[in-house]
Amino acid sequence: MRAGFLMSVAVVSAALSIGVPTARAEMLRLPSHEQSVTMPDGWKLTVGHEQESANRVAPLNSIGSTREVFVTNQSYGFLSGKGTKLKDVVLETGYHLGCAVNLTSVTAGVTFSAGFEPGITISPTTTIGTAAILSPSAVLNLGPSASIGPSFSVNLAPGQVVDLPLGKKHLEGPKAYVTNRDVHVKIDGCVGPAAIRAYTVVAAESSEANDSVAVYGDPIAL
Repeated sequence: MRAGFLMSVAVVSAALSIGVPTARAEMLRLPSHEQSVTMPDGWKLTVGHEQESANRVAPLNSIGSTREVFVTNQSYGFLSGKGTKLKDVVLETGYHLGCAVNLTSVTAGVTFSAGFEPGITISPTTTIGTAAILSPSAVLNLGPSASIGPSFSVNLAPGQVVDLPLGKKHLEGPKAYVTNRDVHVKIDGCVGPAAIRAYTVVAAESSEANDSVAVYGDPIAL
């Protein structure tokens, strides 16, 4: 029972310690990206982001299944050219968050088992000289047995990618910006590799066409 308990504790400890970030903060400067497209009716859409940085820090709760980072990013959208009547132009930005393995829950409890465990006891042969005076005998023991002890249940699930929107702005003129400074991003329950990636999208709707263009930042490992 003790061996099983120690193994359960080891499994939980390993699950919570995988990928523990270093205690020292680490600032990353990331490159800018820009892209343009021309809509079928003539409007030109330009999207980009710049001044992106990420300050990776050790989790405040000191648990390896939590990742924390502070991000800064300036996204922009430009509209130029001529085309049919515009109905709406929207700039949206955010981050994609990904984890390889999700720790869905860790449950502590008590296990109990009861049943019948058969056993056979064989008595040795007693000899005097060369003659055996007692034959071996087999005794079949059928009796109830029970055990109780602590247990841990660790539930792991396949990783996933989720969307974290950080801003949306309608273009009322030729330009629009969405700036996020030192935004706190946190991932909980991740026991595998984790990463985030910035995105910025400009989408337009005119009387003749719907179109969009996007850029993505470099992945940031956490």
